[in-house]
Amino acid sequence: MGAIANSPFVWLKFDEKGVVDAAGLDELSRVLNSGGVDELVVMSHGWKNDERDAEKLYRTLWTHCCAFLAPERPARITVGGVLWSSKAYPDNFDSEMLAAVSQAGALGRRDAAAVRDLDDADFDRILAEFENFIGPGSRAAIAAARVAASGLTANEAHDLVTFGARAVAADACQSDVELAKDAAPVARSAADAAKAKTLLLALTAPPRLQIGAGVVKAQGLGDIVQSLFSGPKAAIARFLNQLTYYEMKKRAGVVGNGLAESALQSLAPARPIRLHLVGHSFGARLVTAAADRLAAPGALDFFSLTLLQGAYSHNGLAQNLGAFPSVVGKPTGPIVITHTHNDIACTLAYAIASRLSRDTAQGIGDRRDEFGAMGANGPQRLEPTVLAPEDETGAFRPERGKVNPILADRFIVKTESVDAHNNVDNKECGRLLAATLSC
Repeated sequence: MGAIANSPFVWLKFDEKGVVDAAGLDELSRVLNSGGVDELVVMSHGWKNDERDAEKLYRTLWTHCCAFLAPERPARITVGGVLWSSKAYPDNFDSEMLAAVSQAGALGRRDAAAVRDLDDADFDRILAEFENFIGPGSRAAIAAARVAASGLTANEAHDLVTFGARAVAADACQSDVELAKDAAPVARSAADAAKAKTLLLALTAPPRLQIGAGVVKAQGLGDIVQSLFSGPKAAIARFLNQLTYYEMKKRAGVVGNGLAESALQSLAPARPIRLHLVGHSFGARLVTAAADRLAAPGALDFFSLTLLQGAYSHNGLAQNLGAFPSVVGKPTGPIVITHTHNDIACTLAYAIASRLSRDTAQGIGDRRDEFGAMGANGPQRLEPTVLAPEDETGAFRPERGKVNPILADRFIVKTESVDAHNNVDNKECGRLLAATLSC
């Protein structure tokens, strides 16, 4: 056991199947039964984080949070740090290009001479990274990708889509409605060679963004995204990238279910313990899945849920529409959700990578986009009775029993050292978390 800002700290390590390491769980149980703990804060990191990244996030955010708590309180709060298999898969060149352009403040030069397909070295690296991320089950898809790279015939496209769908177990009939929606076009294409070819051909070109209003205008992105990559290999890379988004969403849900069922619900503290769940990016999907699966009431008093730039559907909490419809009303305290269009990863990269069509109309990434992210737009399609007024001022006075959207334009911003999506361990985020815990 370690400590962060005078709070006991315990790692909760999960494999990709949602199985928790027994040693960490035993240690957490021991700490909670030590007699000096009243609260448990469980934090989850997002994509592209290893143990060092996760530890830095937890330590920095929690240290800032403790500065706004009563001096004696942190010692009575245990922090459980989730570590889950969110291996980095860096090659989303469209969204990386979007981020770079947004940071530079200019885009749209239509330099036709610069457009090219991926070279062999880059293509080989992308395939190797896909195999590292997915594992041995990806090898048939990789072999099909190599064949298809020479030309996207119907049969070659069909093999790639079929084996790609198998690699991530894409299931259009599962109960997670967000994943089912993502899997549907893959399943349709896997069942029809002509549709598979159409799907891959549509991915040969970079995504187009229409100028006019909303996110595109606000980001100053111009009327077209023109990356350096266009062609069969680029199409294959985009398809594999979208499969990794699907896999990360699925994996976050699986680990979240494991957090609820195998970890939190197995705890039997001798005295009442108040539970707080905190997640960033895909980690927000993880803790939301845990909240959805938690039995209520349980041995722990589930008090609050804090989602920092959540990388899942902005409809995710909605009844009859979202993947996690039983979360709202379950915490006895507040649900707090930050969102901002400063976050390119949630606003544009997520919206692009969640759709297999090239349908990128004016509303991409905003509240009208069916593929919009929680971290971009905040919660959508909720009944007014469960929504607190949006906090645009930084007052940070969340209401118990309500979903509290927080417009984070002022404090989740790009800095010299970090992009906006990952700038969630700053002082203001710590103050927000403290306000949530103390509601």
